[in-house]
Amino acid sequence: MNVRRLAAPIAMGGILVCAAAVALTAIGAFGMPGFELPAEEGAAAGETVGIAAEGSDASTADALAMEVPAPDLATEEGREEYMGREQVIAECMAGKGVTYLPAAPWLNQDAQPRGLSFEQSVMWLNAFYGEARESWSVPGADWKKRGCLGVGEHAVALARAAGAPLSAPVPEPDPNAMTEAEELAAFQDAIRSCMAEQGFGEFDDGTDAWWAAMYGDAGTGAAYRWEDAGCDGYAVHVTGNDNMH
Repeated sequence: MNVRRLAAPIAMGGILVCAAAVALTAIGAFGMPGFELPAEEGAAAGETVGIAAEGSDASTADALAMEVPAPDLATEEGREEYMGREQVIAECMAGKGVTYLPAAPWLNQDAQPRGLSFEQSVMWLNAFYGEARESWSVPGADWKKRGCLGVGEHAVALARAAGAPLSAPVPEPDPNAMTEAEELAAFQDAIRSCMAEQGFGEFDDGTDAWWAAMYGDAGTGAAYRWEDAGCDGYAVHVTGNDNMH
């Protein structure tokens, strides 16, 4: 069985990597060390809720339901809560020395800055996912091992438990931003031109040479380099959807 051929359709979806990563941040564990419950009067719409004191009552936090539904991004209230969580994550990431751009997935925005070096991209991912980046078996409730993602999601849980959901302003759509359909078209164009330069079509011709041209021989995880990932890696990179765009 050719494992690389089975994995290829996933690689072809590289254009969706960043959007998927943003969406996944809305799912999982909730946890943040040192969060204090929001004030009883709650947060006004358009304001973020500060939750950051190392001495918060651990028994209170432990009593929270650690798995709560993700914000409903179909509603304005859900989007405001999501952006409030994004602000918390950004503060956590800044504390780890990396930049996080609060992003609205419904607007096809990317939380990861462009122009990161390989080393910077690894630092970014480690800060965001914590230990979960190396072991996806980390349980959702174990938020302290889930990096700034866990920090933000725990902030959501604490704020909801206090009756004052997180809230921050919802960004306006950028009329000049590419849609997902436009990004996908650009990705496919990059694939076609790259493969044509190497004498191949964009569809599998059944030869090892085609697969080498399309997917190269890149490493995985921390060893990954887009330069070694063939035309697929090139297309993902030039469309700004890898960790080093």
